[in-house]
Amino acid sequence: EDSRSQTDMSDGAANGLADQLANARMGLKPSNTVITDLRGNVRTERITGGALVGERKMEAKKASPERMKAPWVHMHGRLGQKSWAAPIITKVCNEDARPGYNTCKAHEYTEDPETFSEKIKKLAQIIQKSKRCIAYTGAGISTASGIADYASKDSGRPKLMSPFDAQPTLAHRVLAALHKEGFLKNWIQQNHDGLPQKAGYPQEDLNEIHGSWYDPSNPVVPMSGSLREDLFSWLMEWEKKSDLCLTLGTSLCGMNSDRMALTCSKQNPELGTVIISLQQTQLDEHASLRFFSTCDMVMGALAKEMNLKLAEEKVYTPNIFKDAIIEQDVFLVGYDSKTGKKKCDARFKLDLRVDSKVVIPVGQYKGVEGTVQGKNREGHYKICFYHRLKKGSKIKRPQVRVLGRWWIEAATKGTVDQLPLVPLTRSIE
Repeated sequence: EDSRSQTDMSDGAANGLADQLANARMGLKPSNTVITDLRGNVRTERITGGALVGERKMEAKKASPERMKAPWVHMHGRLGQKSWAAPIITKVCNEDARPGYNTCKAHEYTEDPETFSEKIKKLAQIIQKSKRCIAYTGAGISTASGIADYASKDSGRPKLMSPFDAQPTLAHRVLAALHKEGFLKNWIQQNHDGLPQKAGYPQEDLNEIHGSWYDPSNPVVPMSGSLREDLFSWLMEWEKKSDLCLTLGTSLCGMNSDRMALTCSKQNPELGTVIISLQQTQLDEHASLRFFSTCDMVMGALAKEMNLKLAEEKVYTPNIFKDAIIEQDVFLVGYDSKTGKKKCDARFKLDLRVDSKVVIPVGQYKGVEGTVQGKNREGHYKICFYHRLKKGSKIKRPQVRVLGRWWIEAATKGTVDQLPLVPLTRSIE
């Protein structure tokens, strides 16, 4: 009996407490609580008094994504549609993309999915309509390979032991496929990384206007430096005759070579300039088509839209005619042995065996001598050159530079007009 009475008393006390809570609940006003999760998604929870007894009611509402606020032509290009959805903000950064230059803030954006699909269709159409399409690329095309850029504030890129280990991105491979199928005629490359050639793009149609890690005669041009005269003349030639400029991964902050994008837009309004990057640029209002996206996303979608056949992903290997191989690392080429210029009635042995002596025949290092040291992990030639500390000085400092293997393919086939080096001792056949 004692046990039963204690139980009855406990039940009664519990019932009394429940009644008190219920009465208290009736007197509470509903409240709204705004919750922001780690990904930036916002939801509003409406909490009633019922939460006190396990009857909480929630109304989750996902906020609409914040979008770019700009004239529609700046967001989509003049070939776009005013009705297209504005790009979505993915990263807020109030720093300048390129401090000290004609630049925009480093906010990043992505396209609305439906708008992206419409833009890809339009891009395929104007590429197929073009007769003299060129590419103008900056650091943004190579970030997915692990090579850092200047404008992006994102550190989530692959880690490389050496930038020479970088491999082509999807965008590089698609541009190489566009060239192979006859759509892309010329490529002006701001980068120095050799990734277009590793993707199979031929050296003879690539203007490395700001220098190259794989061409001893074309050192990297500093921000305040001067462009090589022959390469600048080549750039101006295509500035005049191009009808479509595919501008990928560049901040367009006022470099001399940015003229490619602006001129093509002005002189060819029907096709003009396509700008592809995550950030806004000062030239967005001049774009015929504007993508806020990564280069790989746009080029990957374009490849599917145009049914392009991409080359297999593998380490670059030169395709050299057997008749041009005298022995390992010794090649027969049809160029002037002193100037390195293409010459129909001339031939000499290009000896790149270890300890062979070479000299640079063109550019700011013209006349600088070097010694072949061997090859790097990918088989590109390492050459130690000896540079004077200053003009007129007798003291020289050694510096190892790399010669890309694609130069051997181009030299043996005679597809380039100028070689980056020649033998120090002439060996004419």
